Amino acid sequence: MKKNTILTLVILLFIEAVNAQTQKGDQAVGVSLNFYTYSGNFNFLNGNVYSTGTTSASYFTATPTYSYFLANNLDLGAGVGFGTGKNNSIDQFDNTATKSFDRNYIASIYLRKYFLFNNKIGLRTGPFVSFQYFESKVNYSPNTNQENYGSSAKSLQTGINVDFVCYPAKKIGLAVNVGALSYYHQQSGSQQQYSGTNGFNLQFLSNNLMLSAFYVIGH
Repeated sequence: MKKNTILTLVILLFIEAVNAQTQKGDQAVGVSLNFYTYSGNFNFLNGNVYSTGTTSASYFTATPTYSYFLANNLDLGAGVGFGTGKNNSIDQFDNTATKSFDRNYIASIYLRKYFLFNNKIGLRTGPFVSFQYFESKVNYSPNTNQENYGSSAKSLQTGINVDFVCYPAKKIGLAVNVGALSYYHQQSGSQQQYSGTNGFNLQFLSNNLMLSAFYVIGH
Protein backbone atom coordinates (compact mmCIF):
# COMPACT_ATOMS: atom_id res chain seq x y z
CA MET A 1 0.00 0.00 0.00
CA LYS A 2 2.81 2.37 0.94
CA LYS A 3 4.68 1.51 -2.27
CA ASN A 4 1.57 2.18 -4.36
CA THR A 5 1.08 5.57 -2.69
CA ILE A 6 4.68 6.58 -3.36
CA LEU A 7 4.43 5.35 -6.96
CA THR A 8 1.22 7.36 -7.47
CA LEU A 9 2.88 10.52 -6.13
CA VAL A 10 5.89 10.03 -8.42
CA ILE A 11 3.63 9.57 -11.45
CA LEU A 12 1.63 12.70 -10.57
CA LEU A 13 4.82 14.72 -10.16
CA PHE A 14 6.14 13.42 -13.47
CA ILE A 15 2.92 14.31 -15.29
CA GLU A 16 3.03 17.81 -13.78
CA ALA A 17 6.67 18.22 -14.85
CA VAL A 18 6.15 17.20 -18.46
CA ASN A 19 2.90 19.13 -18.85
CA ALA A 20 4.14 22.38 -17.37
CA GLN A 21 5.33 23.93 -20.63
CA THR A 22 2.05 24.19 -22.57
CA GLN A 23 -0.70 24.37 -19.97
CA LYS A 24 -3.56 26.84 -20.01
CA GLY A 25 -2.46 30.13 -18.44
CA ASP A 26 1.25 29.67 -19.19
CA GLN A 27 3.14 32.44 -20.98
CA ALA A 28 6.24 32.32 -23.16
CA VAL A 29 8.71 35.07 -24.03
CA GLY A 30 11.47 34.59 -26.56
CA VAL A 31 13.08 35.63 -29.81
CA SER A 32 12.93 34.37 -33.40
CA LEU A 33 15.98 34.66 -35.64
CA ASN A 34 15.56 34.47 -39.40
CA PHE A 35 18.54 33.82 -41.70
CA TYR A 36 18.41 33.82 -45.49
CA THR A 37 21.28 33.39 -47.96
CA TYR A 38 21.32 33.03 -51.72
CA SER A 39 23.87 32.90 -54.52
CA GLY A 40 23.55 32.07 -58.19
CA ASN A 41 23.71 33.17 -61.80
CA PHE A 42 21.27 35.29 -63.77
CA ASN A 43 20.68 36.05 -67.45
CA PHE A 44 18.11 38.15 -69.27
CA LEU A 45 17.38 39.65 -72.68
CA ASN A 46 16.44 43.34 -72.83
CA GLY A 47 15.68 44.24 -76.43
CA ASN A 48 18.78 43.29 -78.38
CA VAL A 49 21.01 43.28 -75.29
CA TYR A 50 21.75 39.97 -73.59
CA SER A 51 23.26 40.06 -70.12
CA THR A 52 24.55 37.43 -67.75
CA GLY A 53 26.10 37.65 -64.31
CA THR A 54 26.22 36.52 -60.72
CA THR A 55 24.32 37.56 -57.63
CA SER A 56 24.48 36.86 -53.89
CA ALA A 57 22.33 37.94 -50.97
CA SER A 58 22.15 37.58 -47.21
CA TYR A 59 19.45 38.73 -44.78
CA PHE A 60 18.94 38.60 -41.01
CA THR A 61 15.89 39.43 -38.88
CA ALA A 62 15.44 39.33 -35.09
CA THR A 63 11.90 39.30 -33.65
CA PRO A 64 11.11 39.32 -29.90
CA THR A 65 7.93 37.31 -29.25
CA TYR A 66 5.29 36.81 -26.56
CA SER A 67 2.53 34.19 -26.36
CA TYR A 68 -0.23 33.19 -23.93
CA PHE A 69 -1.74 29.70 -23.69
CA LEU A 70 -5.51 30.00 -24.10
CA ALA A 71 -5.86 26.26 -23.45
CA ASN A 72 -3.60 23.27 -23.04
CA ASN A 73 -1.35 23.06 -26.14
CA LEU A 74 -2.89 26.17 -27.73
CA ASP A 75 -1.22 29.59 -27.61
CA LEU A 76 -1.91 33.04 -29.07
CA GLY A 77 1.14 35.20 -29.69
CA ALA A 78 2.66 38.23 -31.36
CA GLY A 79 6.08 39.49 -32.39
CA VAL A 80 7.72 42.74 -33.53
CA GLY A 81 11.13 42.72 -35.19
CA PHE A 82 13.79 44.42 -37.28
CA GLY A 83 16.13 43.11 -39.97
CA THR A 84 18.92 44.04 -42.37
CA GLY A 85 20.22 42.61 -45.61
CA LYS A 86 22.46 43.13 -48.62
CA ASN A 87 22.54 41.99 -52.22
CA ASN A 88 25.53 42.12 -54.58
CA SER A 89 25.26 41.59 -58.35
CA ILE A 90 27.84 41.74 -61.14
CA ASP A 91 26.78 42.03 -64.78
CA GLN A 92 29.48 40.26 -66.77
CA PHE A 93 28.33 41.87 -70.03
CA ASP A 94 29.60 45.34 -69.08
CA ASN A 95 31.23 44.53 -65.72
CA THR A 96 28.65 46.58 -63.84
CA ALA A 97 28.43 46.04 -60.09
CA THR A 98 25.23 46.72 -58.16
CA LYS A 99 24.89 46.73 -54.38
CA SER A 100 21.66 47.07 -52.41
CA PHE A 101 21.28 47.58 -48.67
CA ASP A 102 17.95 46.76 -47.06
CA ARG A 103 16.14 47.34 -43.78
CA ASN A 104 12.85 45.75 -42.87
CA TYR A 105 10.36 45.97 -40.01
CA ILE A 106 7.92 43.19 -39.20
CA ALA A 107 4.89 42.70 -36.94
CA SER A 108 2.94 39.45 -36.71
CA ILE A 109 0.24 37.63 -34.75
CA TYR A 110 -0.34 33.88 -34.69
CA LEU A 111 -2.40 31.06 -33.19
CA ARG A 112 -0.65 27.69 -32.73
CA LYS A 113 -1.71 24.17 -31.80
CA TYR A 114 0.98 21.90 -30.26
CA PHE A 115 1.22 18.18 -31.03
CA LEU A 116 3.90 16.80 -28.73
CA PHE A 117 5.21 13.35 -27.91
CA ASN A 118 5.60 12.99 -24.13
CA ASN A 119 5.11 16.77 -24.14
CA LYS A 120 8.79 17.16 -25.02
CA ILE A 121 9.13 17.04 -28.81
CA GLY A 122 6.80 17.42 -31.79
CA LEU A 123 5.14 19.97 -34.05
CA ARG A 124 3.17 23.16 -33.67
CA THR A 125 1.05 24.64 -36.44
CA GLY A 126 -1.59 27.27 -37.02
CA PRO A 127 -2.59 30.45 -38.86
CA PHE A 128 -0.61 33.69 -38.85
CA VAL A 129 -0.84 37.24 -40.20
CA SER A 130 2.24 39.40 -40.69
CA PHE A 131 2.99 42.89 -41.98
CA GLN A 132 6.41 43.96 -43.28
CA TYR A 133 7.84 47.28 -44.37
CA PHE A 134 11.04 47.35 -46.44
CA GLU A 135 13.49 50.13 -47.28
CA SER A 136 16.21 49.59 -49.87
CA LYS A 137 19.09 51.68 -51.21
CA VAL A 138 20.68 50.68 -54.51
CA ASN A 139 24.22 51.77 -55.43
CA TYR A 140 25.78 51.31 -58.88
CA SER A 141 29.48 51.10 -59.62
CA PRO A 142 31.10 54.45 -60.61
CA ASN A 143 31.76 53.36 -64.21
CA THR A 144 28.02 53.38 -65.05
CA ASN A 145 25.74 56.24 -66.00
CA GLN A 146 22.95 55.02 -63.72
CA GLU A 147 22.03 56.98 -60.62
CA ASN A 148 21.76 55.48 -57.17
CA TYR A 149 18.20 55.36 -55.86
CA GLY A 150 16.07 54.27 -52.93
CA SER A 151 12.88 52.23 -52.83
CA SER A 152 10.34 50.96 -50.32
CA ALA A 153 7.75 48.20 -50.12
CA LYS A 154 4.88 47.05 -47.92
CA SER A 155 3.81 43.42 -47.66
CA LEU A 156 0.83 41.74 -45.99
CA GLN A 157 1.06 37.96 -45.62
CA THR A 158 -1.27 35.36 -44.15
CA GLY A 159 -1.19 31.58 -44.06
CA ILE A 160 -0.24 28.54 -41.99
CA ASN A 161 3.16 27.86 -40.41
CA VAL A 162 4.58 24.51 -39.27
CA ASP A 163 7.42 24.39 -36.68
CA PHE A 164 9.40 21.55 -35.19
CA VAL A 165 9.55 22.20 -31.44
CA CYS A 166 11.31 20.63 -28.47
CA TYR A 167 11.78 21.34 -24.76
CA PRO A 168 15.34 20.50 -23.63
CA ALA A 169 14.44 21.81 -20.15
CA LYS A 170 11.19 22.29 -18.24
CA LYS A 171 10.84 26.01 -19.03
CA ILE A 172 13.04 26.35 -22.11
CA GLY A 173 11.82 25.64 -25.64
CA LEU A 174 13.46 25.61 -29.06
CA ALA A 175 11.79 25.63 -32.46
CA VAL A 176 12.70 25.68 -36.15
CA ASN A 177 10.34 26.43 -39.00
CA VAL A 178 9.95 23.48 -41.38
CA GLY A 179 7.26 24.76 -43.73
CA ALA A 180 4.57 27.30 -44.56
CA LEU A 181 1.75 27.90 -47.00
CA SER A 182 0.90 31.58 -47.39
CA TYR A 183 -0.72 34.25 -49.54
CA TYR A 184 0.91 37.67 -49.87
CA HIS A 185 0.13 41.10 -51.25
CA GLN A 186 3.01 43.51 -51.81
CA GLN A 187 3.22 47.11 -52.97
CA SER A 188 6.58 48.62 -53.90
CA GLY A 189 7.74 51.90 -55.34
CA SER A 190 10.83 53.92 -56.22
CA GLN A 191 11.90 56.92 -58.26
CA GLN A 192 11.79 54.68 -61.32
CA GLN A 193 8.60 52.65 -61.02
CA TYR A 194 5.67 51.45 -58.90
CA SER A 195 4.31 47.92 -58.76
CA GLY A 196 1.91 45.69 -56.89
CA THR A 197 2.08 41.89 -56.67
CA ASN A 198 -0.04 39.07 -55.27
CA GLY A 199 0.76 35.41 -54.97
CA PHE A 200 1.00 32.17 -53.05
CA ASN A 201 4.14 30.79 -51.45
CA LEU A 202 4.77 27.15 -50.50
CA GLN A 203 7.89 26.64 -48.41
CA PHE A 204 9.35 23.39 -47.07
CA LEU A 205 12.85 23.03 -45.59
CA SER A 206 14.17 25.95 -47.64
CA ASN A 207 17.33 28.03 -47.20
CA ASN A 208 15.22 30.57 -45.30
CA LEU A 209 16.14 29.37 -41.79
CA MET A 210 13.98 30.57 -38.87
CA LEU A 211 15.07 29.57 -35.36
CA SER A 212 13.22 30.37 -32.12
CA ALA A 213 14.12 30.13 -28.43
CA PHE A 214 11.65 30.89 -25.64
CA TYR A 215 11.24 30.76 -21.88
CA VAL A 216 7.98 29.61 -20.31
CA ILE A 217 6.47 31.57 -17.41
CA GLY A 218 3.94 29.46 -15.59
CA HIS A 219 3.56 26.31 -13.56
